[in-house]
Amino acid sequence: MSQIEDHRAETSLIERELMRKMLALGLDWHDDVTMNKLAAECKAFGPEQAQAAFAQGDGEAKVKAEIFALASLMMKTMGSAANDDREVHGGEVWKAFGKHLYD
Repeated sequence: MSQIEDHRAETSLIERELMRKMLALGLDWHDDVTMNKLAAECKAFGPEQAQAAFAQGDGEAKVKAEIFALASLMMKTMGSAANDDREVHGGEVWKAFGKHLYD
């Protein structure tokens, strides 16, 4: 399998997990206000918040921590593809969320 197929497969898997987690939280990726709020939380989220979410057993906070980790993984995967002069794109869910991460 070529690297481009790997990048595309990885972004597809990440996209699917983002969708599943957002659905679990009842988040609508078609709603700009919701995605903007989630992106703002993501930008302020750090390792301490992730540790606290898992230590406290807060289900919603855990899922958000997983969403934020997936966002980081998506950016790294897309960056790696770009470094290899390959173009890959996220799907509908990533585009709806990701655009707010760059505001």
